[in-house]
Amino acid sequence: MLESIKLEPNASYSKYMYLGQLSVEKEAITAFQKGVDLMVAERNNLAVDSDEAKILASKISSALCSMTEIYLTDCCSEPGAEQKCEEYLNQALQVDSEHVESYQLLASVRLSQERNEEAVSALNKSMELWIHKEAGDATIPIYDTRLALVKLLLEVGLFEHAFTVLESLQKENDEVVDLWYLYGWSYYCLGDDEERTQEEKKALWAEARDCFETAVKVCHIAWLFFFFLIMSSMVDHSKELIFAINQFVPESVEEPEEEELDENFEIESEDEDAMEE
Repeated sequence: MLESIKLEPNASYSKYMYLGQLSVEKEAITAFQKGVDLMVAERNNLAVDSDEAKILASKISSALCSMTEIYLTDCCSEPGAEQKCEEYLNQALQVDSEHVESYQLLASVRLSQERNEEAVSALNKSMELWIHKEAGDATIPIYDTRLALVKLLLEVGLFEHAFTVLESLQKENDEVVDLWYLYGWSYYCLGDDEERTQEEKKALWAEARDCFETAVKVCHIAWLFFFFLIMSSMVDHSKELIFAINQFVPESVEEPEEEELDENFEIESEDEDAMEE
């Protein structure tokens, strides 16, 4: 690959995207930027509304998101890191105003800046772009991206949206530790709300316990030991929360059925302007 770049530095953007993924910090930024420049040049020679131009726009925005993530992580201590994040995200949304990943990443940046209202707006926009699409639609983010979305939704208290995404993930693949951990954490946080009655708290925490136990079970049946090591912290936390819940809701107590939960309380979102169905 490096030899190819040396011989034909302007021949293909894909090799720079690959190099960017293999590199770190400033080297990765340099590789991604070269790839973006080549894609922009190629896109300028295409009809704006052509399928090829739209595909390139999406790839450009994805590359800019990768560059933003580098400044959020590896290069976060670099001078002007925050400004770089803003610059790359603005470019990504200018190139493709319907790029789901860009809005989701924008929400993450706004949360780091403690601009929660703007984060909520970006999350709602991100979800609006794909949540009502049929399964298999190319605009639906990959599984891991949607898991990351759930974490952001929980951080801003959008529990209803979080459950919507979790349900779609469950239909797609229900043998993922993160899925059941996030399900459990969602129910646990809802039950931990001081405004809940004792009965509501018991019902929610009973649901949380079921989900945490499923997370532990899914991890234990994983046949890759390395995978188990990666998930160990999540499993340990699940076990800790199961223990805590058992102190409040003994396993011997008959747990309310799901139908009863719907009658007793509603999952409330802090976002009063939730997405329209």
